[in-house]
Amino acid sequence: MWEALENGAYIYVCGDGRRMAPAVREALAAIHRARTGSDDDTAREWLARLEADGRYQQDVFA
Repeated sequence: MWEALENGAYIYVCGDGRRMAPAVREALAAIHRARTGSDDDTAREWLARLEADGRYQQDVFA
């Protein structure tokens, strides 16, 4: 997953917005922290950049 993201992959999350979507975000943040040694804030900023760049998109329901 990390290699794909580093190579410009796009992530599309579809489904449950209450449980699954937050779990996916946390899994991605955990991957970022593990691969870069970053903290929670830096991982959240990274995810925000992915979203701003259109590389992380969600179509979820509550």
